[in-house]
Amino acid sequence: AALEKCWTQIQKHHPDLPPVLFITGTGIPRRQVEKPSVSTGAPRRRQFVTRGHHWADRWAVAEEEQRLAELFVAGETIRDGGEEVLKTLLHEAAHALAHVRKIQDVSKGDPRWHRKEFAQLARETGLEPPRKSEKSLGFSNAVLTDASRKRYASVIRQIDGAALPGLGGADQADPEEEKPTEPETPGGTAGKRVKVTCGCRPDPRAFPVTPKILAEGPIICGLCGEPFTLPGEKDQEAAAGTESDAEAKDAPPAAEPAATLPQPRPSEDDEPQAFPVDTGN
Repeated sequence: AALEKCWTQIQKHHPDLPPVLFITGTGIPRRQVEKPSVSTGAPRRRQFVTRGHHWADRWAVAEEEQRLAELFVAGETIRDGGEEVLKTLLHEAAHALAHVRKIQDVSKGDPRWHRKEFAQLARETGLEPPRKSEKSLGFSNAVLTDASRKRYASVIRQIDGAALPGLGGADQADPEEEKPTEPETPGGTAGKRVKVTCGCRPDPRAFPVTPKILAEGPIICGLCGEPFTLPGEKDQEAAAGTESDAEAKDAPPAAEPAATLPQPRPSEDDEPQAFPVDTGN
């Protein structure tokens, strides 16, 4: 409800903003890209997080011709506080105004690139865009102004009280911030993956997996019914089976007993005694 109230307050200052349907969820991970460190050259994992998005005419309203836009706000954004949510909603409000006014505010080839038209709309909603376009994102990283903080102070407090769990924190949320991978323990296998294959012929299926997952139990192929194994394991098993067959062929036949003698009947003192078994009844 806090998100809807915040949007209603924004609509009061921008009457041409349409109604929206809010959805929430995690914004992590959208995608991960390996990028080398500038200082060491070692690969670092770059994590992209979706703070929010506006999707025009996404939802159909029953028995009405009007369609509602979808406005997604990540749980990580809500957890980071009311100001972060307000900044996200004002950002998406600028996109909504662009749709209503038929303004091309992002690049057609790469929607991540925010054009100068977006910068103008962002100022209108109460954000301050960067003075110069930034690499990959253009004028996307618009910040909240002091005037907007005062204007929406009440809804900021309401959102601060609406906690929502998330997978990441503020340090992960900046889409342009790089998070280095944790150093591995010498001799450890954390993060390493090995290729496993199934028994399908002539083209076995294959995928990478960590040694830890592989050690937890067999991963069975749904087509051939055989477990995925490391390269060479099947050849070793086949070679071991061939050697066993060869040894069995070379082994001399077992000697048969000359005669089978009858077993003596045990006396009454030697009869086995019944052992009581608890069956749980």
